Amino acid sequence: MRYDSDVLYRPPGEWKSYLLQCTIGCSYNKCTFCAMYKGKQFRIRPVEEILEDIDMARDYYGPGLRRVFLMDGDAVIMKTEDLLKILHKLYRTFPALEKVTTYAGPRSTLAKSPEELRAIREAGLNRAYLGVESGWDELLKKVNKGVTSEQMLQAAALLKNAGIDLWVTVILGLAGPGEPSKKHVEETIRVLNRMQA
Repeated sequence: MRYDSDVLYRPPGEWKSYLLQCTIGCSYNKCTFCAMYKGKQFRIRPVEEILEDIDMARDYYGPGLRRVFLMDGDAVIMKTEDLLKILHKLYRTFPALEKVTTYAGPRSTLAKSPEELRAIREAGLNRAYLGVESGWDELLKKVNKGVTSEQMLQAAALLKNAGIDLWVTVILGLAGPGEPSKKHVEETIRVLNRMQA
């Protein structure tokens, strides 16, 4: 189990998960509001190293591990065949494994075909966390999110249609105070409602 840094990020609900570093940093890393990976140059770790880390985790945790979170900022960007190798190895190594989750970048999700995402789900990726941040296109542009709300909806639909449990994050104070905040809330609610349809 090797990490490129002492500071590791994961969603709050993954506090019991083994953190398996598949990528270093974030594949996009241009959002103005996020400093999580600013000091890292993005790269995908060699699959052989990741598979070795899984063996190290078995030696450390034993075979009873139940949850794994694939970090850093976007394991979905990996080649599908490599991600499938990792998932297969995880479930072979940990027979009690119940859940494998990851952050999913909207751009990398949109780059996958529905068939690829279904294969990833069937191999055991249960949940993806999608950083929606806002449903207001003007605000998404202002914070340099790199996608529109419509593209975010498309990415969400791809994940859901593949059978992946979709969780999203929204930044409530992203627009600041006053009228912009109201617009941010209204547009975000609109997008979230469409995601649930």
